[in-house]
Amino acid sequence: MSPLRALRRRPGAWFVVAGTLAASAALLTARAGSGEPAGGHVVVAREPIPAGTSLDPERASRLLALAPVPAGLALRGLVRDAGAAVGRRTAAPLAAGEPLTDAALGGAPGIGPAPLAPGERAVPVPLVTAGGAAAGLAPGVRVDAVAARGEGPGGRTEVVVAGAEVLAVTDPAPGGAGDGGTVLLRVGRDAALRLTSALNFARDVRLLVRPAGEEAGP
Repeated sequence: MSPLRALRRRPGAWFVVAGTLAASAALLTARAGSGEPAGGHVVVAREPIPAGTSLDPERASRLLALAPVPAGLALRGLVRDAGAAVGRRTAAPLAAGEPLTDAALGGAPGIGPAPLAPGERAVPVPLVTAGGAAAGLAPGVRVDAVAARGEGPGGRTEVVVAGAEVLAVTDPAPGGAGDGGTVLLRVGRDAALRLTSALNFARDVRLLVRPAGEEAGP
């Protein structure tokens, strides 16, 4: 007996077939309407992340997550692999759920400080000298190093180095013991001597962060 003839002999079977088709159509419509992605992902912040946050493996695991997006999304600069953010520092604050971008990490990988040129020196400066402005430090940022000498009316404050480029920033050692964090600055040969002297003999040394786009000169 043919399937069609069987269905004619059992009218209730039509309702079963119709119900199955309707359910399938509803499922397909729901999937299409939901915009369900086809396998693409980007890295997003699980919670607000302040600027200057160093994304070591523990922080990256806690603060970052993968979020689905439509496959083939042609937006540039989106970080799609959480591993690519490990070891980098946020240059801008991120809101919860906001996609992580190369710009938020201070630039695309490989676009960073150039190697030292002849006559240049890399001088480490304690991170504490930046005070509350430490959160704004990232590779490529420009800073002025200011030294205070003497006491009372005879004291003076002077700019030791103007427009030094930040090469790297390291966080304080875990537990607050030992290393309190370091800012590595690119300076000229003579400026390296002035800065080292100030760090050794000045009463106080401070790093003043320059706004983005300000000329590197005095």
